[in-house]
Amino acid sequence: MDAELAAAIEEDDRLEDAGMHPDDRSTCWTHQCRAEDCADRRMHTDPLALS
Repeated sequence: MDAELAAAIEEDDRLEDAGMHPDDRSTCWTHQCRAEDCADRRMHTDPLALS
């Protein structure tokens, strides 16, 4: 993971802890990537999926 992505994840974590809705994240905490890079992964489209 590059430093810019790590900083973005930390910022999203901080904002979410402060009350931001999880859907407003620009990063994916689960997959440790940009949200748009994994938005169509099964885990996001099927909440009961394991991956």
